Amino acid sequence: MRCIQVGNTQLMRLNQRGFTLIELMVTIAVLAIVVSIAAPNFATMINNNRSAALGEELAGAFNFARSEAVKRGDRVSICASNDGATCSAAGTWDQGWIVFSDSATTDSAAAPVVSAVLRRWEAPQGDAAIAVTQAAATNFVRYTQLGTLGRSSQVTVTSSVSGCKGNAARTMTIGPAGLINVARSAC
Repeated sequence: MRCIQVGNTQLMRLNQRGFTLIELMVTIAVLAIVVSIAAPNFATMINNNRSAALGEELAGAFNFARSEAVKRGDRVSICASNDGATCSAAGTWDQGWIVFSDSATTDSAAAPVVSAVLRRWEAPQGDAAIAVTQAAATNFVRYTQLGTLGRSSQVTVTSSVSGCKGNAARTMTIGPAGLINVARSAC
């Protein structure tokens, strides 16, 4: 220690210039422990957020299809699509989906007819699991010009991302009136 005279007061000055090696090693050890505990939780949090986002994105797509049907006063459908232009088979929703103007002959026709693609969604990243059922697994859902379901039975959509935990998955129920209810469900 050195004393410095300033006016009538003496100030003490310490000659300490940094951390000791022991202080630095203890800090690094504590940091390593915190990171090893937090890293797995971050991965779970990321998967949970991806799972929730996937469910919300699907809900947005179904709401878009319904609103376009009402706005256009015509049939609009949403279907699984791996190429962004045509409908794929049931069970392939994890490859992407499209909303399109449906020129089927009736609201209850068994197959959709893609006349103009209104919007396209790419396949979600990672290991997404999406199931759409309307009495059985289906590859499309049709809305009428009134915003109701073209094939009158209820639609259930479940979505999740592998690695999510807890209730981060989403289950969407679309009633015959076309209204959507999104609920959390177990992964």
